[in-house]
Amino acid sequence: MIKLLQQRGDLHAHLPAGWAVQQTIFKEGRSSEASASELMMKALTNPIASPRLEELLKPGCTVAIVVDDLTRSTPVRDLLPGLLEVIESRGVPKENVDIVIGNGTHRAMDDKEIEGRVGPVVARNYRVQNHDARSPDLVTMGELHGYGKISFNRTVARAGVKIILGSILPHVHNGFGGGPKNIMPGICDFTTIRQHHLKNVLHPKARVGIVEGNPFLHDTRAIAKLAGIDFAIQCIYDAFGHVYEVFAGDLFAVHEAGVEEETRHLGVMVSGKTDATIVSSYPYAEGVQIMKALMPSAMVTKAKGSIFVVTELTQALPDFFLDNARRLGWDDHCTFEANTRERLNRGEPLIEGAAMDFNMAIILVLAVARRYNLVMIGHEVLRDAAEAMGCKYAPDLAAALRAESKNRKEARVSVIPAGGYIFPIISEPYYLLEEG
Repeated sequence: MIKLLQQRGDLHAHLPAGWAVQQTIFKEGRSSEASASELMMKALTNPIASPRLEELLKPGCTVAIVVDDLTRSTPVRDLLPGLLEVIESRGVPKENVDIVIGNGTHRAMDDKEIEGRVGPVVARNYRVQNHDARSPDLVTMGELHGYGKISFNRTVARAGVKIILGSILPHVHNGFGGGPKNIMPGICDFTTIRQHHLKNVLHPKARVGIVEGNPFLHDTRAIAKLAGIDFAIQCIYDAFGHVYEVFAGDLFAVHEAGVEEETRHLGVMVSGKTDATIVSSYPYAEGVQIMKALMPSAMVTKAKGSIFVVTELTQALPDFFLDNARRLGWDDHCTFEANTRERLNRGEPLIEGAAMDFNMAIILVLAVARRYNLVMIGHEVLRDAAEAMGCKYAPDLAAALRAESKNRKEARVSVIPAGGYIFPIISEPYYLLEEG
């Protein structure tokens, strides 16, 4: 029997006769009796490569706090009260504090979502705004070779003390999210975000869990440096999604320390590729974020092998995304890869005008659907999505395994119980498109 993690409880399933687990890509949890808020307060007393936050705050100064949006698991509403208390204790009045949702090119959160994210008391007593990557009033804070002028959110740029609050977790292309990624794309301008993502997405080292030689991460750091962030607070997670540590201090030192910690506790050396991989998209259950589970599973599956993605998505993917998936899906394998490379080399997205997460997702899902036997499993809303993306649909894992076992009598299987947390460590580069 295998086990997958889901928000509504563990999912158990039996493999078909003739199928056997070769490797379970997972690590046991890390326990902490302290709450996330308590861990944060402890971290504030012993910052990494930085003065204490209290030393940075001067009476009457202005403060901007960047927090991530609903696509991330940071317990923002649990952490903000303690952080705001520290800020106020240094003589900074509430009216001098702004909270900015660093949503990059994601959709803006509505008032109800903001209240749920930051908590009703904070939402009522503090200014909270969504970052708008296309806003005309962004502030240019520097230039980079290959990018030109880089602009950031005006509220953050003008603040006397700039703080970020987020989470360091494996990321499909950036190696690890959090830290500098809370800034780029979090509060960056759309043109820079678009150029950065399209430029680096196909590089074989722009992959989950990879830091050294990763141009996606390298450029993220270079762009974020221009924002002049003063202090970072970052949550560290185990494989079950529990916050067991919080790091605070210098943005880049905190991220490096968090990456080392997460690599030890979320990275798993694999014993080779298998005929099939079963993965849960946990903790991702919203929109195209569920596609992030495709990268770690593709990295450990043989060409033409089967990938079963179990997801708790309950809202249909946008029509424009599915329509573009159908349009691009008409191309044969070679034409799709050639056209994709050509457009990305010209700096053109596959879905013009769409947020970059949709462009990253469509490249990933169409590439995987062409190289593997991809099965999307879950709510009925996935049926149309699977048809549009050129893959299969099944209402539950048992049904998917029964159907596939008719064509594949024997299989060695990889199991990834939490595809959004755990990542495989492989020895060879992984090319999203055929090497070229």
